[in-house]
Amino acid sequence: MSPELSQLLSLQEADQEIKRITEQIASFPTQQLSIEQQFEESASELLSMKREFEAALSERTRIETELSSEQEKLEKFKTDLMRATNEREYTTAVREIDVAKRAISSFETELLKLMEKTEKLEQDVLERTPELERRRAEFDKQIDEITIALDKGRQRLSAVVTDRDQLYSTLSRSARSMYDRASRLRDGVVIAEARDYACQACRMKIRPQVFNDIRRGDTIITCENCARVLYFLPAQV
Repeated sequence: MSPELSQLLSLQEADQEIKRITEQIASFPTQQLSIEQQFEESASELLSMKREFEAALSERTRIETELSSEQEKLEKFKTDLMRATNEREYTTAVREIDVAKRAISSFETELLKLMEKTEKLEQDVLERTPELERRRAEFDKQIDEITIALDKGRQRLSAVVTDRDQLYSTLSRSARSMYDRASRLRDGVVIAEARDYACQACRMKIRPQVFNDIRRGDTIITCENCARVLYFLPAQV
């Protein structure tokens, strides 16, 4: 294989690696965003649960206060009943006692439900908190890994671009022009293997004499159909 053909092969390998690394670097922000969204969803569930617990606890405190107030009223009305001196006072006290008892019964029922709800929510929060902390540790680890990979990717990209530019500068003007033109037309795939009398990129058949010239590898030969530079790889023993 001629030195220039070998250089073209190396140049394409460098360009393909640059493309791969660039795409990888471009994917990192999306990966990070996905991880952050997953964590935020987990955190929001627990935060919502905590808010629900706090709201239920506040409501429970309010009901307990109302219940205590009604119980105090009931005791007062009972005292009023005992002190009643006429039928009107007696009837009024009985009516107020009945109202207070119904209110107390209602508050006690509501309080029981709230106690069950707050106890369950408190238990759920306690159970979910360690899991969230574990996810937080995983999230931090994944973000660190992405950050490290991003830094390494940028460093590798810089090194490959430098090597690529040096390699490109050693090519003849005509080889650079041919490479650039084919790269634009063929999405960066400038070099193609010639095997079994066909271009492996576009599958166009290659005339025997041309294929023999490609096998010798002492000159630059392009595919008559796709204009890619053709090279031959001897069979591996």
